Amino acid sequence: MHLQPFLKETGISQGDFGKKLVPTASQGLVSQWIRGITRITLDYALQINSVTDEKVTPQDCADMYKAPESEQVAS
Repeated sequence: MHLQPFLKETGISQGDFGKKLVPTASQGLVSQWIRGITRITLDYALQINSVTDEKVTPQDCADMYKAPESEQVAS
């Protein structure tokens, strides 16, 4: 499950979710993760997995990132 559906399902705001992490993540950073703009670090991905009772896995976190076209490899 990706982070946005988890937050919607549980009614937790992006800002409140970010406060559950150490160091805390701002609402803006959580928004960037959800929009695929900023990659979630492994440390945060493992914390997200724990905070969400393993509903949002580290792989889900990795899948949310959309690499810019310049970084994408042609298939």
